[in-house]
Amino acid sequence: MAPASARTSAARAEADARRLATFVEGLADYAVLLLDSDGTIRTANEGATAILGYAAGELVGQTLSCLHLPQDAADGAPHRLLQQARTGRFEEFGLRRRRDGSRFTADVIVTPVNDAHGRLAGFGMILRDISALQASESRLRSLVDTVLDTLVDGLIIIDRHGRMQLYNRACERLFGYSAAEALGHNVKMLMPPDMARQHDTFLDNYERTGVRKIIGISREVTGQRRDGSTFPMHLAVGETSHDGQPIYVGIIRDLSERNRTEEQLRQAQKMEAVGQLTGGIAHDFNNILMVIMANTDALLERDRLPRAVRDRLDQVGRAAQRAADLTRQLLAFSRKQPLRPQPTDLNGLVEGTSRLLRRTLGENIDIRFRPASGLWSTSVDRAQLESALVNLCLNARDAMPGGGRLTIETDNVALDEAYVAGHPDAVPGAYVLLSVSDEGTGMPPGVLARVFEPFFTTKEVGKGTGLGLSMVYGFVRQSNGHIAIDSVPGEGTMVRLYLPRGEAAGAAPRQRREAAPPAGSGRILVVEDDPQVRAGVVEQLSSLGYRVTEATDGEAGLAAFVEARRPFDLVVTDVVMPGAIGGRALAEEVRRRSPATPVLLMSGYTEDAALPPGALGPGLHLIEKPVRKRDLARLVRTILDGSR
Repeated sequence: MAPASARTSAARAEADARRLATFVEGLADYAVLLLDSDGTIRTANEGATAILGYAAGELVGQTLSCLHLPQDAADGAPHRLLQQARTGRFEEFGLRRRRDGSRFTADVIVTPVNDAHGRLAGFGMILRDISALQASESRLRSLVDTVLDTLVDGLIIIDRHGRMQLYNRACERLFGYSAAEALGHNVKMLMPPDMARQHDTFLDNYERTGVRKIIGISREVTGQRRDGSTFPMHLAVGETSHDGQPIYVGIIRDLSERNRTEEQLRQAQKMEAVGQLTGGIAHDFNNILMVIMANTDALLERDRLPRAVRDRLDQVGRAAQRAADLTRQLLAFSRKQPLRPQPTDLNGLVEGTSRLLRRTLGENIDIRFRPASGLWSTSVDRAQLESALVNLCLNARDAMPGGGRLTIETDNVALDEAYVAGHPDAVPGAYVLLSVSDEGTGMPPGVLARVFEPFFTTKEVGKGTGLGLSMVYGFVRQSNGHIAIDSVPGEGTMVRLYLPRGEAAGAAPRQRREAAPPAGSGRILVVEDDPQVRAGVVEQLSSLGYRVTEATDGEAGLAAFVEARRPFDLVVTDVVMPGAIGGRALAEEVRRRSPATPVLLMSGYTEDAALPPGALGPGLHLIEKPVRKRDLARLVRTILDGSR
């Protein structure tokens, strides 16, 4: 009789076997079958009846062939399956059939079962219906394919030899090759020759040394399209493995538009910086010119001045005036010039200017004007716009030395967010367009990028200052407009001025010639920090008969104004002065204390100089430096007569 411990162990093993059999019998998601060595089914669990559609006991006694498709059974598939399983566990995926003849995809595992002597007694089979899983995987693959094809960025997967294994639709758009043309080919076909020569070396060195030069690093490189053109792109390369082999995943983004926008932004920032620099130079230069002009005018007024000396002074005066004109162009570029905007009919302005242009440009230039009907009005400084138009037309003439067609067009346009995204200095809205185009020599990209810079010119020495287009640029920007230029070498150039839509236009004011005013009388306070400029202004006003008091800065000027026994008839002050009280603050304090006292602001460089009439406030007036004595005399007399 067996010991109690042995009986207990045997009972426990028998109980475990029953529990295992109960567990296997109750598996609903797996069909578990025991087969004889010839493939006859001996037992089948509940999962087998559920998956295969047979009632309990119906499978027992049937051969394995009942689970295969008729054609597969006829071809000996059941026999081959058992033969492959004789030596050990064997797994396969394939189609099987249910009792009603319907098909499904099965994951089948077959394992040999040996007796106590190690001889083959039969087979154990586990079968699982993976149709739903396969459908889910198919849907997932379809979703992945859809995502890959809708990516904005290009996605490429290459093997260790550089052959493309995946190439999405974004890549088709970027490079011009279809997926059929790219897959299986080396990725070098998408690179310019110099980069293609290095590509294999990069991969070989990485696999050999592990040193990352392109793997795991994002950078800007150059891609090459099917047509041979190149474009900048951002490339990020990652590494993974598949079936034990390394593969490399590249994400590609076209940088053409971004780089173009960034370049335009850099250009706008550069123009802004150059504008501030030129504006500052113009301020100092205007003070110097004012001293030259004041002394020249004072010397010319002397009696019995020798003719030779008078001629030389006239030359100095003319040279100073030309320098003042250049300074004014610098101020135009830096958007610091005083503007006098008014409602303007652009078609009428172009018609009037065209008559002058036909005489100026010559007979070999065919001027065509194409006015838009129903053109909106725009609010601009008419004189400045006429000057800009003449400047553009003269440039067009110079670009057509043998003659040609010059076309001037107007139109109503709207700049939208899409346009502004590519032109950082533009603002969305309604504009009146004035475009000037020629059929001339055109400009290469390097020249085109610099055309608005002050003093940049491609003309011969002595044939241009390089300030024409910079003046146009500054005028348009100061008028809250936008300027764009397109040029193709050998085909011509088009410049487009976008001027903000304004109110209905009125008739242009009639110009009249003013007679020189007589000398005046009255008490004037002159406030100027530059001693030479101050001395010149004081001398000019004194020579005209005015009684002048001078002050060196805003604080001294205010003290002189407050302490005066008799009120001043006029205060003349520089705008930009050191100290706590600038010219504008002094003017406001004078007007607060004595509303009847007018103030004349002198400006060589200031934001106030760009304000339209009336924006300075009542009783405030503005004159630009440098100023000739005759102009100062007329304005002072006009102000005093008006205040009286």
